[in-house]
Amino acid sequence: MANIEPGGSCKKCKSTAVTCKYNFFEQGDLVIHSWEHKCLDCGHRSTTAYRSDDEDEPMPEDATICPYCSRSAE
Repeated sequence: MANIEPGGSCKKCKSTAVTCKYNFFEQGDLVIHSWEHKCLDCGHRSTTAYRSDDEDEPMPEDATICPYCSRSAE
């Protein structure tokens, strides 16, 4: 499931053509929430993914909140 919305302005070129993309994956015990901010003008990209099986980096309290613009995926 992909969910794409406007994501604010680019940290690199200051363009307002940034998309905020959320993906959710679930299979058995594995759950993945991933976020991507991408500038459509300069191509700058920031990504973060939270995995239920990652013991070194636990999921935040609410992984459905974008770490870049704080929008909710719901």
